[in-house]
Amino acid sequence: MNILQLKDYTMLDTKATSSKGNQPKWLVNGVWSKGDYMGYEGLSECIVSKLLHSSNVENFVDYGPLRMYYMDTWYNGCFSKNFKDPDDTLITLERLGKQYLGHSFADELNKYTDLKEKIKYTVEFIERYTNLKNVGAYITQMLELDCFFLNEDRHTNNIAFIYSDKTGKYSYCPYFDFGLALLADTTVDYKLDKDVYRLMAKVEAKPFCTDFDEQVAVAEGLYGQQVKFSFTKGDVETALEPLTEYYNSEIIKRVRIIIFDRMSTRRQYFK
Repeated sequence: MNILQLKDYTMLDTKATSSKGNQPKWLVNGVWSKGDYMGYEGLSECIVSKLLHSSNVENFVDYGPLRMYYMDTWYNGCFSKNFKDPDDTLITLERLGKQYLGHSFADELNKYTDLKEKIKYTVEFIERYTNLKNVGAYITQMLELDCFFLNEDRHTNNIAFIYSDKTGKYSYCPYFDFGLALLADTTVDYKLDKDVYRLMAKVEAKPFCTDFDEQVAVAEGLYGQQVKFSFTKGDVETALEPLTEYYNSEIIKRVRIIIFDRMSTRRQYFK
């Protein structure tokens, strides 16, 4: 088990960028540590990143499980290396909107009623102000991952790009923040004593509409299918096994059911 003592470190304030709760977070020697706040966010981050190693997705944050102690409290959670260089700044889509539109990008999206226009506008806006290429493929792959893993937290502060102060250029940010995927919020919306299949049907998507399949279908219609997985049920079991040190069997069982169900109903994403 990975254990981290945090008595000499200060918790970072994440209220400004979190749409659901305020997950405790620390940066220690170039490593980010995040504690669970709503349920099993750390498990969700770890299992998603582990399974993405068996896919065509190349740019994602790799998470490992962690048990941490801070101010007389033990937290389960996860850790990841800082993917930014010292001269890099993380620029969220929300921040880009405020910089170039003068207001929230989320508010800008609310001006559009047509889903296709929302997605096209977002892609063209990002390309215009970052000079990045193939933004449509990047956004589509993100939406596909969120759909498969039922990530309910892809708001405009969880879509980001890296700006280099040294070169003055933007680059793609690795896919991150799947903490509220896989029904990880067991505190408010997806309690463990409820039927898992009913809960899966209840999850709402972001940022373009509340239906995962609908926004993916439109994005894929514009830019093509992007994700290809190659993991098996055996790979899922292997990825879950080390997490049993941190999470109880009820949680492990639920996550297994969710992933197996998504594998069955989203077969188009498998090679």
